Amino acid sequence: MPAFDAAECSRRLAQPVTEGGTRTMGRVLLAAATLDSTQELLRSHGALLGDGVVAVADRQTSGKGRGGNQWTSPLGCLMFSALRRLRVSSPAQAPFINYLDAGLVPLPGLLRIKWPNDIYSGDLKVAGALIHTTWQGGCFNVITGIGLNVNNRTPTTCLDELLERAAAERSAGEQEAVLTGILAALEEVYDIFEEHGFAPLEAEYLTNWLHTGQVLDFDNSEPPATSPSSSATTTTTTTTTTTTPSTTGRSTGTGGGGAVTRLIIRGLSPSGFLLAEDVEGGAGVAGADGGGGCGGGARYELTPDGNSLDMMKGLIRRKVQ
Repeated sequence: MPAFDAAECSRRLAQPVTEGGTRTMGRVLLAAATLDSTQELLRSHGALLGDGVVAVADRQTSGKGRGGNQWTSPLGCLMFSALRRLRVSSPAQAPFINYLDAGLVPLPGLLRIKWPNDIYSGDLKVAGALIHTTWQGGCFNVITGIGLNVNNRTPTTCLDELLERAAAERSAGEQEAVLTGILAALEEVYDIFEEHGFAPLEAEYLTNWLHTGQVLDFDNSEPPATSPSSSATTTTTTTTTTTTPSTTGRSTGTGGGGAVTRLIIRGLSPSGFLLAEDVEGGAGVAGADGGGGCGGGARYELTPDGNSLDMMKGLIRRKVQ
């Protein structure tokens, strides 16, 4: 029997929307004590289970992170995947789907977003997401896997500990209540995105992220080869990261010849990628927009599937494939 109480969560989700319930998200709710991967379950069977299905597991034996990395799944970490079919006008909106879940953790002011959608408290990761998106029949099939440290205080920190430090009068609560709140917020964000795109959501995303004005070194050199055994497991984090869907396969800007280029982050580009500018105004190959930056330097559009952001070292480098 799973520790997660699916019946209680379903009861909460069935409440009117005005009282915190949902219309679609989680109305089909699967819970298991142990699964290989909630993400792989929905990728394999989501078409049969329908729009809004959510799968929750107490533990995962083959949890997935960016680049196929595995990650541990300690008790106290809320781990789930959710399917939503988004009806939008163009597949060009795919990059923005990476950002839709980033503001859903209910601790404003205590948490910040690390691009594209990892959630941090200081230099400690609290939550993250793995997103798989396909375009079919005029809509995106979006499977979002989220790992959120609710009650487990190791190996990083969790919502309960953060609330204690903030002298809050409440705890994070039971995982069933946390998931209900996230699904209700996610449904609202999805509805806005379907009708209006990312524009109404962008200001809040940028307000809560870590990066505006941040100066980073962009290392465009060829990454070193890594053996499968050393790259298959991530042990320093309990949450997942994001994979950009193949529909966003856009070339990144380069500093030319593998040199390290110092960039300042300006925000998001109109096409949904990380927008940065050469601090020294160099004439490196510009990003996809090809124009000069705010200060006259070459502009770069960086994609999360092609680049890895090491926030602690102030470095963006090409990812090991």
